[in-house]
Amino acid sequence: MKKISILLFVVILGLLLTSCDKDKLNISTLKGKAQKGPFVTGTNITLNELNSDLAQKGKSYTTTIVANDGSFNLNNIELNSNFALLTANGYYFSEIYGELSSAPLSLQAITDLSSNESVNINVLTHLIKARIENLVSTGMSFEDANTQAKSEFLAFLGITNTFNVDFEELDISSNEDYNAALLSFSVILQRYTKFLNQKPTLTAELTQLLADISADFAPDGIISQTKIIDTLLHNISQLHLIDIRRNIEQRYLELGQNLVIPNFEKYIDVFQEKHCSNIYTDFTYPLTASPDPTIAPDSETQNILVPSNTTFQANPYTVATITPLYKTLKLNLLVQTSVLEV
Repeated sequence: MKKISILLFVVILGLLLTSCDKDKLNISTLKGKAQKGPFVTGTNITLNELNSDLAQKGKSYTTTIVANDGSFNLNNIELNSNFALLTANGYYFSEIYGELSSAPLSLQAITDLSSNESVNINVLTHLIKARIENLVSTGMSFEDANTQAKSEFLAFLGITNTFNVDFEELDISSNEDYNAALLSFSVILQRYTKFLNQKPTLTAELTQLLADISADFAPDGIISQTKIIDTLLHNISQLHLIDIRRNIEQRYLELGQNLVIPNFEKYIDVFQEKHCSNIYTDFTYPLTASPDPTIAPDSETQNILVPSNTTFQANPYTVATITPLYKTLKLNLLVQTSVLEV
């Protein structure tokens, strides 16, 4: 009986070991891209294994981005779980300024690797991470939590059409409509300034804004803080969209990639329409305005376009209008002069 018991124990142990091996997830190569604008060479990519509750289990893999388009590869991954947290930490190309960021930025993405061997890390995957974790903690499956968090965030952006792709599949350099949604929000997250001494703090400001949005969104899938929305709307008001598109196109050309950048501008308009409490439907002409709102916001002069203004003297004037979305203003100026003889 003793020999039979020992033999039975060996058989059971063998079955358990075989079962554990079958549950392991083996991936020869996990690829992806890290993007705010594209992260650059030297960016660190870390993969942490998660359990079904999305808690870190201790197993991790690391690599470094070796191309300035943000692409990375993680090789020979062996996990006991199909859930993982990917983190990118490094410098990125700023779409706003057409140059590298002055400080490193950290972005994350939670993913189910059982069905993915390509995972992109971006601002949207980063911002729904805490919301997914919150939903999973209530007993929801990862798949359902990811779908709900994505839907809730798209609603915040004002996007009503359903995307059949997850945020981790989005790519700012690919010309599809859903990629335009990612690029539009990547753009409006960062403030534009003409003051050189303010640039070193911009990435820190972006990090704080991302943290504030994530914290507000995580509990209920709603972003309700007025300060956050006002910050994003102010950022939009300072952007030069033509320059931003040119910056991105030029960056990829320098990388040898002749790409068509998606129409991100329209989703910036969609965001404004949803969140501006006072959308102007007609042209409005302020009595006074600053010749340069960024450099000299408090220095205002008389607006020549005010309808009641009919007589002008040899003083500085401003040409200013509050223009409704999707409308343009065309000016025809007829200047008449007269000579006063004494």
